[in-house]
Amino acid sequence: MRRLNKTVFALLLLGLAAFARGEVVIGVLKEEADLEVGCMYPLTGASSLWGNDAVVALEMAVNKLSAKPGAPKIRVYVADTMGKQFRSREIALQFVNRGVEVLCGVVNSNIALEVSQLAREHEILFLGAGHSTERLTEDERHPWYFHLNNNASQSSDAGARYLNDVKTELNWKTVSYIGPDYEYGHQIWQTMMASLKKYGVDYQIKDEFYSLLGETDYRLYIDALLADPPDVLVSGHWTRDLVSFLEQAELSGLLDKTHFVNFDTGGGYFVLSRLGDKLPEGLVLSGRSHVNWPETETNRDYVDAFFRQTQRYPTFIAQDAYTVIQILGAAWHKAEEKTLPGIRDVLPGLQVSLPEDPAGFSSYIDPDSHKIMQYQAVGETIKNFGFSPATRMLGNWKIYPPTETGER
Repeated sequence: MRRLNKTVFALLLLGLAAFARGEVVIGVLKEEADLEVGCMYPLTGASSLWGNDAVVALEMAVNKLSAKPGAPKIRVYVADTMGKQFRSREIALQFVNRGVEVLCGVVNSNIALEVSQLAREHEILFLGAGHSTERLTEDERHPWYFHLNNNASQSSDAGARYLNDVKTELNWKTVSYIGPDYEYGHQIWQTMMASLKKYGVDYQIKDEFYSLLGETDYRLYIDALLADPPDVLVSGHWTRDLVSFLEQAELSGLLDKTHFVNFDTGGGYFVLSRLGDKLPEGLVLSGRSHVNWPETETNRDYVDAFFRQTQRYPTFIAQDAYTVIQILGAAWHKAEEKTLPGIRDVLPGLQVSLPEDPAGFSSYIDPDSHKIMQYQAVGETIKNFGFSPATRMLGNWKIYPPTETGER
């Protein structure tokens, strides 16, 4: 039997150890790294697509950054959370003990809240990319946390502006809401109502429905909505839950009797690709990023590069992860002291051009809230066969800039 040389054998052991930990490593060797980043995403299980998209986008961003003169040398660890809160806490603690300077990612808001506390206790950066809770930039805000994707309050605020803009055209008066019965679902509706009030929109609430976590049969809610349809039905469901609801709502005829809107993640490519021809035209959706908007060279290059590598189009989680590396590169360039405190101190107000930015605008971090400030594009579903397996994409866009302070 042929013997492996010591170097190959050592690398094999390292690879097996990383696999056992459910970990992917991207970038330079540890001894070469200026910054070590520990990202937490689900790589296995029902939500593995999010983590796999994040890995691809992180690798794309690291490769792009490494080609720039004077850029930091970055080593990224992506650990498999499996979507479990206890496991995520243990992974975060392991990253801290290994000397990782930056934590990143996290799809689930409840996990992000716990990781944020660890970042505060150990005074390391946490660049949130994937979750939607606004608590981390409000009552749970601290100097070591920055939120790098539009959160629920920002998308709901854009949605309220949209509903205000179309009020005369649609002559709508009544609204019902349906969403999941946990923090995210309640937050979508609460922030929507606050923004509608802020913009002076006159409306009446008919119903509020909250489905249980893991519930897949929405017939009771749909029957109740059909009994007295609202002019506008605001949805707070996302990904698989939204796909299931829309399939059942379309079969029941509900979508013909109300104006259906989902302003946070409903317009993401995941939903569009899963529903295909089952997705009716004329639904109003939005998302954190879109494969067909903005129609800029930067966004096309990003989407095309992702597709060449994976033979699929990116979900919004991919661009959230991509943003982490872009932000770190911009902060490193701006910081006079190439230290963790030096990087942290230049993040408030930092500008960076991202694929999801329309021409003439660059995303920036609000100095007060630590939220990234970005445009929100709201569109209608229309036939479009250019992004298979989706056969409906968004069009007839209404584009909303970030509010000045990032607050409601």
